[in-house]
This record gives sequence, structure tokens and C-alpha cells, in this order.
Amino acid sequence: MGRVLQYRLVNPTGIDTAQGGSKIRNLSLWLLMISLSTVCVSSWEGCTREGQTQKSPVLALVNGDTITVEEFSAALKTLSPEEGSEPRPAEARSLREEILNQLIEKRLLLQEAKRQGIQVTKEELESVIEQMRGDYPEKEFNELLKSSGLTPERWKQEITENLLVDKLMDIMISSRVKILDEEVKTYYEKHHAEFEKKEEVRARQIVVGTEAEAKSIHEQLINGADFVELATEKSISPDKANGGDLGYFTKGQMPEEFDIVFTLKVNALSPIVKSPYGYHIFKVEERHVPRFQSLAEVREMIHQHLVSEKEDQIRSGWLKELKSKANIQVNSNLLHQTE
Repeated sequence: MGRVLQYRLVNPTGIDTAQGGSKIRNLSLWLLMISLSTVCVSSWEGCTREGQTQKSPVLALVNGDTITVEEFSAALKTLSPEEGSEPRPAEARSLREEILNQLIEKRLLLQEAKRQGIQVTKEELESVIEQMRGDYPEKEFNELLKSSGLTPERWKQEITENLLVDKLMDIMISSRVKILDEEVKTYYEKHHAEFEKKEEVRARQIVVGTEAEAKSIHEQLINGADFVELATEKSISPDKANGGDLGYFTKGQMPEEFDIVFTLKVNALSPIVKSPYGYHIFKVEERHVPRFQSLAEVREMIHQHLVSEKEDQIRSGWLKELKSKANIQVNSNLLHQTE
């Protein structure tokens, strides 16, 4: 076997544990993560996705668990760039090492979960499956699994493994993170400039195709016609369904023609403004002046940021420790020959 490769940390789980609980990401992301996490525990001969012996060469051993060339190749194809955008040799090498790193870390985490006796209940598994399937018809859902190289049984196994990793992360990392009020306050004081809220307005618009029609509508508005009614009736913009409501926005967020609203007083009408989209009439409904957000307003956001930072630090150190204690062997020649 070649040298043991050292890689940077990658989050191997398909479950988002942000804000204190497991939240299921979108289905396509789950299927992507699942395709990267196929586990075969066997010998140097390797095994298939269903656990049967097969001839695929072994790329790596992680405490005796195998990662086969076949498994690695499947993951590589999933994440390889599209045709016409082939990475440079150095980037391709880095991508291969990164994918193998994910597979190695998944093995280590599942081994640790087993060592600690962590289990997934039938109810937990069924709850996640229900959330992931959503309103997908069974036939369509099974076709989606098939296109990802999965059977329904294998898919359930992968979900179980991801849940095991998530539980392990909660025990070993999330439960250890404590953020003090003083830390939040210190961060706020050091990064005060980051919490400035720019001036923003809430405006409505009416958009029509000709200047003549815009002049007619503008005259009606000056004479007291209801802006929302005319927007709903006359505007060609999709926001007509909401009476032309554009919501809140800051200068520069919209096309430059919209910046005229920042010169208007609340409830004032704009002159007719021409843009590539047509002829606009704007009305400002609310204005928020620039200000700095208070600590009370951003406390929870800062807290979550600090939690994420600490979790990353703990995770990185813990994964490094797991790797240092593990028997990891990689056939580095095979790694960069695999298609």
C-alpha cells in the first residue's frame, strides 16, 4: 500500500444539525451525500453495495473496513466537472483526495458510533424517510433512487448511517459547545461595523409597455386613483399580483432605474421612469433610515455564529484524533489511476 494521506475536514453527514436539531436538507443533496457514503465492511477482496464478494480492487483500508475502487469511482463520477470544464491536474488530484477523505471519515465515524453503542430507532428512521419522500409518488421516487444507483433497501441503510453519524456528532461536538453571554458581547463590540443596516425602502410599482399609457396612469394617480388597484389591473410586471409590492430593498439591490425611490418621500409618486422592462411609476410606502442594530437584535445570530466556529474547531481536532489512532492504509497509486 502507498502512503497514508492526510486530508482536511469535511462534514460527512447528510443531516443539518444547525440551530439545535436535525433538519433534513433537500432530497437531491441527500442523494448526493448518500452516493458518497456507501459502506462495505469486508476483507481485501472488497464487497458489493449489497455486501456480496466481488473483484473490485481495494483502494483503502480503514481499521479493516474496505473502500473499493468501484465505490470511489462512483463517487468521483458524481462530483466530476461537466464536459468541457475539466479541472487542471492539480485540481483533479485534490478532488480525488477530497472524495477519498469523505469516504474515510464516514468509515471512522460509523465505527465510533458502533463503539459507543449508538443506535437509530425504527421510529426515527421512519420519520426521516417520511420527510424526505414528501409528496413524491412511489414510482417516481424509486426511479430517482435508481438513477442515483440505489435500491430502496440500500437507501434506507444509508439514511440509518447518516442518522448514526448525526447522533454521534451531537454527543461528541454539539453537546460540548457552550457560548457565554460575555463572548457574544465581545464579538458584537469587535465587529460593530458589520451590524449597520443600510437605508431601505418598501415601494410599489406599476409597469406598462408604452409611455402614453404610463402618462395616463400617472395622471389618474395624481388625481387620487388607488395605486394598488391600478397596479393589479394595468401593470405588466409579475408583482401586479401583490399590487405592485416590491418589498423592502436597499440601494443597489434593484436595477439602477429603481434608485429613484431613494429620493422620494413616503407616499410620494415618482415621475415616469423608462427602463428595459417598460415604463415605471413608483410609490414609496415605508422608509427605514440607516442605523446600527442593537446587541439584542443580533444576539441570536452572533450566538449561532460562535457555536458554528466552536463546533468546527472541536470537530477538526476530534477527527484528527480519530485518524491518528486509526489504521488507515491507502493505495496511493490506485487513487490517481482510477477513472
